Amino acid sequence: MLADLRYALRSLRKYPAFAAIAVLTLALGIGANTAIFSVINAVLLRPLPYPEPERLVELFTKGREPDSRFSLSYPDMLELRQLTRAFSGVAPHTTQRYNFTTGGEPREVRAALAGDDLFRVLRAEALVGRTFAPGELREPVVILGYPLWSSEFGSDRGVIGRSVSLDGRPFTVVGVMPRGFHFPDEETQLWVPVGEWFRTNPAAETDRRMYFFNTVARLAPGATMEQVTADVAVVSQRVNAMERDRSEQRLEISIGRRGPGGGPQTGLIPATEFLVVPLLAEVLEGGVSARTLWVLFGAVSLVLLIACANAAALLVARGTGRRKEIAVRQAIGAGRWRIVRQVLTESVALALAGGVFGVLLAYWGVDGLLALWPDVLPRAQEVGMDVRVLAFAVGLSVLTGLGFGLVPAFRASVFGVEQTLRDESGASTGSRERRRINGVLVTGEVAVALVLLVGSGLLIKSFIRLTSIDPGYDTREVLAARIRLTPSRYAAFPQQAEFFQRVTDALAEHPGVASVSLSRTLPLTGGVQILAFDPREVRPDYPEPFLAARLSVVAPGYFATTGIALRLGRDFTAADRAGAPNVAVINTELADLLWPGQDPLGRTIPVGFPGGGGPTMLSVIGVIGDVRYASLDAPVMPELYLPYTQARGGVPQMWVALRARGSPLQLAGAVRDAVRQIDPEQPTAEIVSLAQMVSRSTAARRFNMTLLTGFAGLALVLALVGIYGLTTYTVTQRTREMGLRLAIGAGPRDLVRLLVTENSWLVLIGVAAGLAGAFAATRVLRSMLYETSTADATAFGGAAVLLALVALAATYLPARRAAKVDPMVALRYE
Repeated sequence: MLADLRYALRSLRKYPAFAAIAVLTLALGIGANTAIFSVINAVLLRPLPYPEPERLVELFTKGREPDSRFSLSYPDMLELRQLTRAFSGVAPHTTQRYNFTTGGEPREVRAALAGDDLFRVLRAEALVGRTFAPGELREPVVILGYPLWSSEFGSDRGVIGRSVSLDGRPFTVVGVMPRGFHFPDEETQLWVPVGEWFRTNPAAETDRRMYFFNTVARLAPGATMEQVTADVAVVSQRVNAMERDRSEQRLEISIGRRGPGGGPQTGLIPATEFLVVPLLAEVLEGGVSARTLWVLFGAVSLVLLIACANAAALLVARGTGRRKEIAVRQAIGAGRWRIVRQVLTESVALALAGGVFGVLLAYWGVDGLLALWPDVLPRAQEVGMDVRVLAFAVGLSVLTGLGFGLVPAFRASVFGVEQTLRDESGASTGSRERRRINGVLVTGEVAVALVLLVGSGLLIKSFIRLTSIDPGYDTREVLAARIRLTPSRYAAFPQQAEFFQRVTDALAEHPGVASVSLSRTLPLTGGVQILAFDPREVRPDYPEPFLAARLSVVAPGYFATTGIALRLGRDFTAADRAGAPNVAVINTELADLLWPGQDPLGRTIPVGFPGGGGPTMLSVIGVIGDVRYASLDAPVMPELYLPYTQARGGVPQMWVALRARGSPLQLAGAVRDAVRQIDPEQPTAEIVSLAQMVSRSTAARRFNMTLLTGFAGLALVLALVGIYGLTTYTVTQRTREMGLRLAIGAGPRDLVRLLVTENSWLVLIGVAAGLAGAFAATRVLRSMLYETSTADATAFGGAAVLLALVALAATYLPARRAAKVDPMVALRYE
């Protein structure tokens, strides 16, 4: 074997151009596959960084619908914690944002409010200090994440015992978690006891209807799935017996496992499901991220197939030139297996060289791949070249070498010794076998490239349709800043209103601001408050007893500032204040539901607010156009807007919306300055333009489209190079034939027509096979498409025409060159 390897390397050094082309082609395919696999490995395959991660499960409340599930209420969590035979620990957790200060610049942080045994359930130890002590539920203590510790305290181990301010209240630092610890997601920066939630939401501690807590548990030693399921069912029955009035809203407390088919089943959800999949669901279209990764892996695998076809074609061509060499080796005693082994050794050596460069390309390309990802990818910090990824690259290289080397190897082993040694014109006519192999390679490259081009075309058309949607507002020149007031200093609504009024007054005087207003929520920000009421009190013939509308609180001028069209009536004014008649602006969707074909102005809607003591009658004063709030592809919801000055219970967080005279992002500094001048300890949580919000909302689809289109483009280029090379090789092998045809009267156009026609049949067969393959393969893209069929005729037809034209162009160029050969030179060609 070592002798074969040394001979293969000497042989490849004799033909550096051949080796370089083959290695580069394979490096592109292997590198792309390795890069995608490194992400799949980190996100989906690598175990979670906890001891016995397979014993961690998530508990949730299962609703009536098969796919519906909710977080647990705190009382339900306490019931499940009693199952000591099933669970060794059960820990609730939820998240909340705080204004964080250490005496310097204030900032907003995301905190996890966790049960005292969370870290014991995860078996996670603090890097510095300690985690929560047993029973530490309401103490003002905090555990810092490693990034926050590094940025705010310079990794000072003396931080233990120091005081930090969260929403204006002092908390004592008791611990720092190690680098790489993230729970429940990468955005979490610190942890405080779960009792902090009860301080602001006291009813959540006892009310079983308040589903606030995600819950992680660790199975008890020796606990089986059947035992745990049975024990949980007993608790479900007991809880439902205690509160029969909940039976319409929830059927059972359940534990579920996401099965291989993707749907929740009765059982257990492994920790990978609750830690990875929910975050991907939030970032990448509701849980399709795993499918996205596997689709991309399938796409780069097709690219590698085309690279293998090109490498095989190069080896076949080189094998033809080595017929005499191989025949001599056979004549002096080399057996068939010896020849096969030698050629396979050369192909594997080429593939391994391609793998080395492919790993380098993957190493450099992963950062670019992650930069293209639409948001924080779960466990992104773990993406890299570990042993598994390197083993994958080596294994893929060996398999690739064996794959594209088999046909050339066995073909080389069947060359006839006597015929080859006697043949002085082996390059003259081109054997049927050789042409058949070339035809298969051309057909295969066309078919595989077409599958990728069709998939790319579908995503491009889907993205164009998505971005052509009218969102219902003007994204140009609008800047938005989210400000969450510190509760300890702005507890009452008059204080909150005064702060925001001072901010808007200061910004209104800025020469770059055309208008400014306020809103509790903004489109595409994810903040949604739902108000439910009985529509039959307004429209007796309404078919359902329940109607949910999205509720928002806005200041006068909000609709004009954001470009939301006012269809009927008027906007809010300063006169719509507390004590004045309660008024509302609704969207067209709600108006059509409640008063179809009628004028809604002046009509009233009875709604109930928490703690309101009865229904409040809202008079409709205006109707606006429909707005895409959740996402561009989400259905329009009924919407109801209330004036900020009539807000109930206070609004401590608001978005300040500004219409700029010019570039909106240039006003970011002015917003921070205005807030800082009013309250130096109040952070501005987020500043973003509406255009950036729209871009964020389409980032997942843009990522899918960009990457698949890039792979399709690479496949097209490789197919073009492969077809061009195969045609050139075929023409070279048929040089004497071309000379004979010219000598007996054929013209140059006849030769061009002959070669193009022969390849046209191969291209057409490849196109037909590719269309059939694409029809089957593109089904996996269904969840990635918006209002685009997986059998869209435009995408299929456009891809087929494009590939056919490119393939024929790759055929025409060498055919035209062959037609210019001198007949006398061709007849003497060997």
